[in-house]
Amino acid sequence: MKSQIKQSLFLIIASLLALFFVVITVKQIDFERVANTLKETNYFWIFASMAISILTYWIRAARWNLLLHPMGYQTKTSSGFWAISFAYFMNLTIPRSGEVARATSLYKMEKVPFEKSFGTIVLERVIDLLFLGLFFGLTLIFNYDTLMRFIELGNKEKTHQTASESPFLNYYIALAVITLGIVIVGIFWKKITQSKLIEKLKTFLLGILEGIKSISKLQKRGLFVFYSFALWICYFLMTYLVFFAFPDTENFGIPEGLFLLIAGSLGMILPVSGGLAYPYIMSIAFSAVYLAKGGNQGEGRAIGDYFGLILYIAQVISMILFGLIAIYKIARIRRDSTKKIN
Repeated sequence: MKSQIKQSLFLIIASLLALFFVVITVKQIDFERVANTLKETNYFWIFASMAISILTYWIRAARWNLLLHPMGYQTKTSSGFWAISFAYFMNLTIPRSGEVARATSLYKMEKVPFEKSFGTIVLERVIDLLFLGLFFGLTLIFNYDTLMRFIELGNKEKTHQTASESPFLNYYIALAVITLGIVIVGIFWKKITQSKLIEKLKTFLLGILEGIKSISKLQKRGLFVFYSFALWICYFLMTYLVFFAFPDTENFGIPEGLFLLIAGSLGMILPVSGGLAYPYIMSIAFSAVYLAKGGNQGEGRAIGDYFGLILYIAQVISMILFGLIAIYKIARIRRDSTKKIN
C-alpha cells in the first residue's frame, strides 16, 4: 500500500514538473499565428514523426542489449524500451536525470547493477557524440553559409557582459575552489583512504569502467553499427518529415533537414529541463536558413517559432505518454520478478 502511495505521489509530482516546464517554454509564442498554421497543417506527417521517435526508443534499447550481453546480462529489449521511455520522461523534469533513472529502472527489472549499466550509457553518449560529429561534418559541407549565419545569430543573442563583470572572475573562483579542495583532501588523505566510502566508490567506478569496456567484447559489431546509423537516420526523419506538414516548409530538402537536425540536437543537449531550449534554438536556426537563402530574418524566425513549438509539443506528448506507461510497466515487471524469486 505504501509503495503504491509513493508511486502515485511521484507520478503526480513528476507530471506537474513536466507540465510546468512545458508551459514556461510555450508561453512567449505567438499563438495566433500557430492557430492559423494548424488549420493548414497536414497532421499525418506530425504523427509519422511521433511514431519514428518511439521507434528510436526500441532501436536504442536493442543496441543497449548488445552492450549488456558481453557482461553476462541477457536482458529483454522490452525492459530496455521501458527504461528508456522512463528516462526521457524524467528528462522533462530534471536535466540529465534520465541517465540515472534509466540505469535504476533497468536494475529494478533485470537486476543489472546500476554502475555497469550506467557505464554502458556513458559509452552510448560517446558514440552518439561521434555520430553527431559525422552529421555536423555533412552539415558543414552542404550548409556552410547557413551554419555561419546560425553562429552569428547565436552570438548576437547572448547577453552582453557589463563593464563591471570580469570575464576571468568565474575562472578565478573555480581555481580557488579547486585549490581549496586539493588542500582539504591532502590534509585528510589518510582518513579518506581508510574510509569504507572509498571502497564503495572504487567498486562503483570499476563497474562503470566495465560497462564502458563492454564495446571491446561485442559479439555483433555489424548489428551495433547498423543500429547506430538507423538511430540517427530516424532522428533526421523526425525533423525532415515535418517539413511536409506545413506550406512554408514543404519545399525544404535534405540539406535543410541535416542543418536543423544539428541545430535541434544542440537544443536538446543543453542542460535545460524538458528540452526547453529546443523551440528557441529552432527559431534562430530558421532565421539562419532564410538569411542564407536571401530571405527575411523575421519571417524565418516566425516560421521557426511555430515549427519548433509544434515539433517540440509532439515529442513531449510522446515522452509523457510512454513515460507514464513506463512507470506502470516497470513497477509491474519488478513485482512479477519479485514473486518468481519468492
